[in-house]
Amino acid sequence: MENIRFVPASLEIFYEEIYDSNKKIFQEEYNNLSEYENNDIEEWLKKVKAKGYAQDSDKVLLTLLIELHKKVDRIENILKKNEQKHIQLQHSSRVIGINFDYIKTNDYDFLEKKIYYARIVMPTFPKREIPIFLIGKNSNIAKINLISQKNLEDWNSFIMAKEREQIREMKRGF
Repeated sequence: MENIRFVPASLEIFYEEIYDSNKKIFQEEYNNLSEYENNDIEEWLKKVKAKGYAQDSDKVLLTLLIELHKKVDRIENILKKNEQKHIQLQHSSRVIGINFDYIKTNDYDFLEKKIYYARIVMPTFPKREIPIFLIGKNSNIAKINLISQKNLEDWNSFIMAKEREQIREMKRGF
Protein backbone atom coordinates (compact mmCIF):
# COMPACT_ATOMS: atom_id res chain seq x y z
CA MET A 1 0.00 0.00 0.00
CA GLU A 2 1.25 3.48 -0.86
CA ASN A 3 2.70 5.69 1.85
CA ILE A 4 -0.13 7.89 3.12
CA ARG A 5 0.76 10.98 5.15
CA PHE A 6 -1.70 11.67 7.95
CA VAL A 7 -2.18 14.78 10.03
CA PRO A 8 -2.84 13.92 13.69
CA ALA A 9 -6.44 14.55 14.72
CA SER A 10 -8.86 13.33 17.35
CA LEU A 11 -12.39 12.99 16.01
CA GLU A 12 -15.25 10.69 16.89
CA ILE A 13 -16.59 8.49 14.09
CA PHE A 14 -19.62 6.21 13.89
CA TYR A 15 -19.78 3.72 11.02
CA GLU A 16 -21.29 0.54 9.67
CA GLU A 17 -20.65 -1.69 6.68
CA ILE A 18 -23.13 -1.33 3.84
CA TYR A 19 -25.10 -4.34 2.63
CA ASP A 20 -27.97 -4.50 0.16
CA SER A 21 -30.39 -4.64 3.10
CA ASN A 22 -29.26 -1.35 4.70
CA LYS A 23 -28.01 0.62 1.70
CA LYS A 24 -31.26 2.55 1.21
CA ILE A 25 -31.59 3.81 4.80
CA PHE A 26 -27.97 4.98 4.83
CA GLN A 27 -28.45 6.79 1.52
CA GLU A 28 -31.61 8.46 2.86
CA GLU A 29 -29.84 9.67 6.01
CA TYR A 30 -26.87 10.89 3.96
CA ASN A 31 -29.24 12.86 1.71
CA ASN A 32 -31.18 14.29 4.66
CA LEU A 33 -28.06 15.39 6.52
CA SER A 34 -26.56 16.82 3.33
CA GLU A 35 -29.79 18.68 2.49
CA TYR A 36 -29.81 20.17 5.99
CA GLU A 37 -26.93 22.33 4.78
CA ASN A 38 -29.33 23.97 2.34
CA ASN A 39 -32.26 24.87 4.56
CA ASP A 40 -34.76 27.65 3.89
CA ILE A 41 -32.76 30.47 5.48
CA GLU A 42 -29.60 29.59 3.55
CA GLU A 43 -31.53 29.36 0.28
CA TRP A 44 -33.04 32.78 0.98
CA LEU A 45 -29.60 34.21 1.79
CA LYS A 46 -28.14 32.81 -1.46
CA LYS A 47 -30.88 34.58 -3.43
CA VAL A 48 -30.31 37.83 -1.54
CA LYS A 49 -26.56 37.62 -2.17
CA ALA A 50 -27.13 36.83 -5.86
CA LYS A 51 -29.20 40.00 -6.18
CA GLY A 52 -26.42 41.98 -4.50
CA TYR A 53 -28.45 42.99 -1.45
CA ALA A 54 -26.06 41.46 1.10
CA GLN A 55 -22.75 42.90 -0.07
CA ASP A 56 -22.51 45.35 2.84
CA SER A 57 -23.46 42.72 5.44
CA ASP A 58 -21.04 41.30 7.99
CA LYS A 59 -20.35 37.67 7.00
CA VAL A 60 -19.65 36.58 10.59
CA LEU A 61 -22.87 38.13 11.84
CA LEU A 62 -24.86 36.50 9.03
CA THR A 63 -23.32 33.10 9.87
CA LEU A 64 -24.23 33.50 13.53
CA LEU A 65 -27.79 34.49 12.64
CA ILE A 66 -28.16 31.50 10.32
CA GLU A 67 -26.91 29.14 13.03
CA LEU A 68 -29.28 30.72 15.55
CA HIS A 69 -32.14 30.23 13.09
CA LYS A 70 -31.16 26.56 12.65
CA LYS A 71 -31.16 26.06 16.44
CA VAL A 72 -34.62 27.58 16.71
CA ASP A 73 -35.76 25.24 13.92
CA ARG A 74 -34.29 22.23 15.78
CA ILE A 75 -36.01 23.27 19.02
CA GLU A 76 -39.28 23.73 17.16
CA ASN A 77 -38.94 20.27 15.60
CA ILE A 78 -38.23 18.72 19.03
CA LEU A 79 -41.32 20.38 20.48
CA LYS A 80 -43.43 19.23 17.53
CA LYS A 81 -41.89 15.75 17.83
CA ASN A 82 -40.48 16.03 14.29
CA GLU A 83 -36.96 15.59 15.58
CA GLN A 84 -34.58 14.07 13.04
CA LYS A 85 -32.95 11.05 14.65
CA HIS A 86 -29.74 9.53 13.39
CA ILE A 87 -29.44 5.86 12.56
CA GLN A 88 -27.74 3.87 15.31
CA LEU A 89 -24.52 2.69 13.65
CA GLN A 90 -22.74 -0.53 14.70
CA HIS A 91 -19.22 0.79 15.34
CA SER A 92 -17.67 3.85 16.88
CA SER A 93 -14.02 4.77 17.10
CA ARG A 94 -11.55 7.64 17.32
CA VAL A 95 -10.08 9.05 14.15
CA ILE A 96 -6.38 9.52 14.90
CA GLY A 97 -5.16 10.68 11.50
CA ILE A 98 -6.70 12.54 8.57
CA ASN A 99 -5.83 13.82 5.14
CA PHE A 100 -7.84 15.02 2.17
CA ASP A 101 -8.72 11.49 1.02
CA TYR A 102 -8.25 9.10 3.95
CA ILE A 103 -8.98 8.62 7.63
CA LYS A 104 -7.10 6.46 10.12
CA THR A 105 -8.78 5.09 13.25
CA ASN A 106 -7.42 3.59 16.44
CA ASP A 107 -9.62 0.50 15.99
CA TYR A 108 -9.17 -2.21 13.40
CA ASP A 109 -12.71 -2.76 12.14
CA PHE A 110 -12.44 -1.94 8.43
CA LEU A 111 -12.31 -4.69 5.85
CA GLU A 112 -10.43 -4.09 2.62
CA LYS A 113 -12.64 -2.95 -0.31
CA LYS A 114 -15.82 -3.00 1.80
CA ILE A 115 -18.04 0.09 1.71
CA TYR A 116 -19.07 1.86 4.91
CA TYR A 117 -21.50 4.60 5.83
CA ALA A 118 -20.11 6.91 8.52
CA ARG A 119 -20.72 10.11 10.43
CA ILE A 120 -17.75 12.09 11.73
CA VAL A 121 -18.30 14.56 14.57
CA MET A 122 -16.62 17.80 13.53
CA PRO A 123 -15.35 20.12 16.29
CA THR A 124 -16.07 23.22 14.24
CA PHE A 125 -18.64 25.97 14.38
CA PRO A 126 -21.29 24.90 13.95
CA LYS A 127 -20.54 21.56 15.60
CA ARG A 128 -22.17 18.81 13.60
CA GLU A 129 -21.86 15.29 12.25
CA ILE A 130 -20.92 15.02 8.61
CA PRO A 131 -22.13 11.96 6.69
CA ILE A 132 -19.67 10.21 4.40
CA PHE A 133 -19.20 6.94 2.57
CA LEU A 134 -15.88 5.14 2.97
CA ILE A 135 -14.05 2.24 1.34
CA GLY A 136 -11.82 0.16 3.59
CA LYS A 137 -8.15 0.18 2.55
CA ASN A 138 -6.93 -1.96 5.44
CA SER A 139 -8.05 -2.68 8.99
CA ASN A 140 -7.74 0.90 10.30
CA ILE A 141 -7.56 3.07 7.16
CA ALA A 142 -10.47 3.98 4.90
CA LYS A 143 -10.72 6.16 1.80
CA ILE A 144 -13.40 8.83 1.60
CA ASN A 145 -15.62 7.77 -1.29
CA LEU A 146 -18.52 10.26 -1.10
CA ILE A 147 -18.96 13.53 0.77
CA SER A 148 -21.20 16.50 -0.05
CA GLN A 149 -19.61 19.63 -1.50
CA LYS A 150 -20.24 21.81 1.58
CA ASN A 151 -18.93 19.13 3.92
CA LEU A 152 -15.91 18.62 1.67
CA GLU A 153 -15.08 22.32 1.93
CA ASP A 154 -15.38 22.18 5.73
CA TRP A 155 -13.35 18.94 5.86
CA ASN A 156 -10.56 20.42 3.73
CA SER A 157 -10.51 23.61 5.84
CA PHE A 158 -10.28 21.53 9.01
CA ILE A 159 -7.36 19.52 7.59
CA MET A 160 -5.52 22.68 6.56
CA ALA A 161 -6.01 24.14 10.05
CA LYS A 162 -4.65 20.92 11.61
CA GLU A 163 -1.64 21.01 9.24
CA ARG A 164 -0.90 24.62 10.22
CA GLU A 165 -1.19 23.63 13.88
CA GLN A 166 1.24 20.74 13.33
CA ILE A 167 3.75 23.06 11.58
CA ARG A 168 3.58 25.56 14.47
CA GLU A 169 4.20 22.74 16.96
CA MET A 170 7.18 21.50 14.94
CA LYS A 171 8.65 25.02 14.90
CA ARG A 172 8.31 25.25 18.70
CA GLY A 173 10.05 21.90 19.06
CA PHE A 174 7.16 19.76 20.34
